[in-house]
Amino acid sequence: MQNQILKIYLRVHIFFVFCLIALGGAVRSMNAGLACPDWPLCFGKVIPDYQIQVYYEFIHRVLAGLETFLTLGLLVFIVSKPFDKKIKRTIIISTTLLFTQVVLGGLTVLKLLHFSIVTAHLAVAICFLCSLLWLYFQLFEPPKLNSETIPKSFQTLLFIITAMIFIQILIGGLVSSNYAGLVCEGFPLCNGMLAPTFDGLIGLQVKHRLWGYLTALAILSFVQVIWKNRNQKWMEPKIVRYGLWLTTLIIVQIVVGAMNVIFKTPPTITVVHLAIAATLIGLMLKIYFVGTKKS
Repeated sequence: MQNQILKIYLRVHIFFVFCLIALGGAVRSMNAGLACPDWPLCFGKVIPDYQIQVYYEFIHRVLAGLETFLTLGLLVFIVSKPFDKKIKRTIIISTTLLFTQVVLGGLTVLKLLHFSIVTAHLAVAICFLCSLLWLYFQLFEPPKLNSETIPKSFQTLLFIITAMIFIQILIGGLVSSNYAGLVCEGFPLCNGMLAPTFDGLIGLQVKHRLWGYLTALAILSFVQVIWKNRNQKWMEPKIVRYGLWLTTLIIVQIVVGAMNVIFKTPPTITVVHLAIAATLIGLMLKIYFVGTKKS
């Protein structure tokens, strides 16, 4: 019974973090990052007067506060129980990331949305989400179906693909925080060229696109490797299934990315783009966990 409650608690927690990341994207795309000009209060009030942009930022802060309590509750519970040291280490890392995120959230306002702080805020948010997912996998991922050792080369590939997705999210954060989403006309080319320049805001957008193309190609190639080895004894059947989901997600993400350009970065599509990116790295982290888990 206790395990089931913990499982539900963690799922709710992870869902709230996912929503918080998506809402952060909405705050950014609605230019509401400074709608509350002070921190931690908003216009000196605990609950500010209603105005749509103010409430985007205000609700973002409220959810962040809720996450703090959820994480602290989880920390106290896990540390006080006889869980494995690896599990306790993960929740301590999660808590550290959370408080780092709180500080960055305040600096985002106090430093007037400086691109480096905004990007770091996104990076830590993704790391926090991944740490909670990793904790969930440690607690509830079923044992491997076989005792065959997964090749080191495949495990290395898992790490590379995961890192590539994370780097792409960071570059996307830089594009957003520098307001470089529309500096390139057209898609997939930028102003009629693949790479007109690597300097300035256009160069930043070009890097985002080129790394995105490379990441998409790497993911599709990775899925092909999974499919070719699907009948190997070491290949976990769930990795094959996750690989198919990964293919679907990356194709949808490319389409959404193109729509972002075509429709001039509307908030809804921008948020969906970020949400899919967070889902991609979460799914890849699950594949990485399964692919590196010992029997």
